[in-house]
Amino acid sequence: MMGNRTNKNPDALLPGERVQAVSLDSIRPFRGHPFQVREDAELESLKESIRLNGVISPAVVRPLPDKGYEMISGHRRMAACRALGLEKMPVIVRELDDDTATLMMVDANRQRVKVLPSEKAFAYRMRMEALQKRGHYVRTMEKETGENFKQVQRYIRLTYLIPELLSLVDDSRMGIIPAVELSYLTEEEQGYVLQAIETEGMIPSVAQAKEMRACAARGELDLEKPLDILYAGKGKQRERLILSMDRLSPFFPADATPREIENELVSLLRQRERVKTHHHEQGR
Repeated sequence: MMGNRTNKNPDALLPGERVQAVSLDSIRPFRGHPFQVREDAELESLKESIRLNGVISPAVVRPLPDKGYEMISGHRRMAACRALGLEKMPVIVRELDDDTATLMMVDANRQRVKVLPSEKAFAYRMRMEALQKRGHYVRTMEKETGENFKQVQRYIRLTYLIPELLSLVDDSRMGIIPAVELSYLTEEEQGYVLQAIETEGMIPSVAQAKEMRACAARGELDLEKPLDILYAGKGKQRERLILSMDRLSPFFPADATPREIENELVSLLRQRERVKTHHHEQGR
């Protein structure tokens, strides 16, 4: 069985293998594939190359139990072929176990010109988990990735961010270190931070992110706290609005907490703003 065979070039033929043309409809992307297929200049260049010369380097797929194939190496080539209206592409069909397939997929995509922090983060996590299952020492990732183990661990922590915060890292608006600090917050707490960022347009510094994490550890991070921390960093004093519970209580269940009431009010205001924006765009 070839399940544990590895190759420095995943697209190179192994003994006994051959290149064959298979239907694009029979190939599905690798499960949890962490690398995006972006409509960029690199993909356009690939499409032009395939249009003129065909697919020079065959993709690598593995057979699935329920028929069809799973892509290991060649997601962008497959996207380019689809865009060009091709029905088939050349592939190497290779028998691989789950862990070997994961390691090969990550290795193949490390050749990309540009890799986003989020792509690297999920790729490192998938690689680490595959190595652990095989009983390998995960510090071998230092040699394989060219990054020290602490940095690898930082990238893996990014996978615990909610998508909206992770996109700020991809867009270079938030640094990796503050993002790592925020990754230790619950999804609800990260939502509070995201609302503060969207409301004020301020990105937490390393010190502010650490303060938010400390507040969360003490159970003190609510909807207001991230805003207070961001304002304190700017040397500003934020005005507070105090509403009477007597006036609000008729509109909420008797057991509703102040935080639940606040969250509901913010949600209604956001919905109102979306409706106003929609009406404004229709009136153009």
